[in-house]
Amino acid sequence: QACANLQIYDPYYCQGGTKRRLGKLGFDHVHNENEDFYVVAKSENVTAFDVLVTNPPFSDAEHVTFALDFAISSGKPWLMILPVSFIFSDIFTRVEQVLGADGLRPFYVVPGKKYNFKTPAPLPPPPKIDRHHQARTRSRISHTLWVVQGGADKELHQRLLEVARSSFDEEGVEWAESVSELPKSALPGHFTKDMKRVAELQGLVLSD
Repeated sequence: QACANLQIYDPYYCQGGTKRRLGKLGFDHVHNENEDFYVVAKSENVTAFDVLVTNPPFSDAEHVTFALDFAISSGKPWLMILPVSFIFSDIFTRVEQVLGADGLRPFYVVPGKKYNFKTPAPLPPPPKIDRHHQARTRSRISHTLWVVQGGADKELHQRLLEVARSSFDEEGVEWAESVSELPKSALPGHFTKDMKRVAELQGLVLSD
C-alpha cells in the first residue's frame, strides 16, 4: 500500500510525537490517541489498522507482554521497540518459539545509536539510576532494538525479510534474522545468569 493509505496503529500515547513524526514521512493515517490501550483492547473496540508500530512502556514486563500478545493475536505486521535485555527473557523466548514454529520468527533491526527516551513534563523524571550519564534530567538513554514481524501472512513476512536484507545499508544500522545472529553492538553490556541461560537456548555463543 502507498504510505498515504497505510493505516498505522500505535496504542501507547505519550505527547502525540508518533503521529507527527510518521506524518512527516508521508504516513497520513496514524492512530495514536490519548486513550487507555488496555481498556480499548479488552473492549474489542480497537481501531482498524494495517500495521502496528509501537514502543510499550519498559517499566514492567507485563506491559511488554501485553503488547506482544496483542500484536500476535491481531495477525497484522508489527514493529516494536523493545529493551535488549527483554530479548533474553523466558517470556520473549516463548514468543519467538511459537512464531518460529509457523515459520514467522521475528527479525531485528539495530539502531546506529541508543535511543534517548524523554519523560513528559507532567510525569516525574526517571530515577537517576536509570539515566545514562549523557542524558538530560528528564531523559533516559536505553539499549533497545526494533523487533519486526510480518503478522500471520508468511508471504508478507518473507517480503519484509527481503527488504531488510537489501535495504539496511545505512551507516551504523544493522539487522539480524535471529537472536543468535545479533551483532555484538546489540548485545547487553552485562548478562545475568538467567540471560546467559536464555542466550544459550537461542543459540547465541557468548565469549567469556
